Amino acid sequence: MTPRQTLAWQVALGLLLMALWEALGQLGAVNYVSRPSLVAAKLALWFGGTVYQHLGTTLIELILGMGIGSSLGIVAGLFLGRAPVAAVVLRPLIVALYSVPLVALAPLFIMFLGLGVLPKIVLVGLVTFFLLFFNTFAGAERIDEDQVHALELMGASRGEIFRKVVAPGTAVWIVGGLKIALPYALVATITGELLATRAGLGFLLSQASERFDMAGLYAVLFILMTIGLLLSEASARLETHLLHWRQGHD
Repeated sequence: MTPRQTLAWQVALGLLLMALWEALGQLGAVNYVSRPSLVAAKLALWFGGTVYQHLGTTLIELILGMGIGSSLGIVAGLFLGRAPVAAVVLRPLIVALYSVPLVALAPLFIMFLGLGVLPKIVLVGLVTFFLLFFNTFAGAERIDEDQVHALELMGASRGEIFRKVVAPGTAVWIVGGLKIALPYALVATITGELLATRAGLGFLLSQASERFDMAGLYAVLFILMTIGLLLSEASARLETHLLHWRQGHD
């Protein structure tokens, strides 16, 4: 099947599902499932100017949390992965902290940090940190020590060993960790906003559910689904860009 044929089938399936959804709403279930036409009208109203503040808040929390958490997770994973003694000492503590449901810490963060964006950034950062740490740590542990020793015998510095062996060897693991962390970071962002916030897509979702505004609820879910698809596409492109050297190797 060609890409055009695949796209055509996907579009046809989407249109069929929309038609069935619209028919179900017309038959009297609008109070529970709404209708695509009502959801589209709600989206048009929101994108007339009211949704941008909430969308911006959610994206800021997501991007900053991901950036901080992934950076610290990668650094910690590389350090402990290449420092066996420190790994033996510190890894049990990190595993113990990770065993705590991180989302359950959201009320604690809100209590100490308030209702602004900071507690959500911290929550997203923690979720991202642990996912990137364990992936990077696993990759750093699996570095071919024979290659490292060979470079050391040739007089290579630690920086050269990192650039030529450690970085390429852990790149696949890091990119894999980022792909895993993206949806979890989005979930953590919305969860934090659902608990207590004054802005964000989670706030819109909570507000719509409290008012039994089904069109608004499905509109927020549509926006979140779109963000998720864009994040998935972005991670795929990032993987292709960063790991382009693997194509020739494979």
